[in-house]
Amino acid sequence: MNGFFWKDMKRSFLNVGFFAGMAAVAALLLAAAVNGTPPERTRSSYYILYNVFGASGFGPFAAVFPVLAYAASFCEEYQSGYYRMIFSRMSPVRFGRIRICSVALSGGVMLAVPIAAACIMAYTLGVPGVPQDSDQGLLDGTIMLTYIIQYGDWYIAVGKTVLGFLFGCVWSLVGLLFAVWTPNRYVALIAPFVLYESMWIGLNGIPWLNPIRLLRGDDVGSYPLAAGVECVYILIVSAFIMAGLVRRYRNG
Repeated sequence: MNGFFWKDMKRSFLNVGFFAGMAAVAALLLAAAVNGTPPERTRSSYYILYNVFGASGFGPFAAVFPVLAYAASFCEEYQSGYYRMIFSRMSPVRFGRIRICSVALSGGVMLAVPIAAACIMAYTLGVPGVPQDSDQGLLDGTIMLTYIIQYGDWYIAVGKTVLGFLFGCVWSLVGLLFAVWTPNRYVALIAPFVLYESMWIGLNGIPWLNPIRLLRGDDVGSYPLAAGVECVYILIVSAFIMAGLVRRYRNG
């Protein structure tokens, strides 16, 4: 089991989809950080962060990228019959635990690294702390202002990175869910985006369930609450993945 775990983990990171997805996310976020930064460090770091997450074009397509890494790998294993050999050596539950872990980690890291880099760039190019001068009042009435005053700037950066990681975990697992139940690579890659857009529109009035609001965290009113909801989503999706794998095992 340990040998398969590390092999699967290695495959989940060392593939073209993972690096292509991370590069695309980094390009969107870092370009927004650079383009939204006036010269001579005259704007608040949070003005830059607003541009990064609100005007970069990343949000509407955020669910596309985590799926690219390893979520659709089960489709190839199913089509080739390789999954039968896997099930002959381990139970579907054990395989599911390994695959859920590798898919979630690769999807989470794919988003967390560029988001962390964008936050670092925002704090480097902008003025950290409570916004002043032309940006005074920018954070009034938001949870970010409370976090800065109580905990400091690091809390915002870490919070956004963690939320990005959990978001990547959720939507990479959604891709795996579709791959397990309908082992078609195109469905596994496209269906998560369709579901994401549907939830974004349908849950617009419920920010603590809305996926794009959970990714940003600010509109939810609590970073821990947003992280907790993402964890619940992970558990729900994982349960359906397990059910699908057991079904595949029983049907042969």
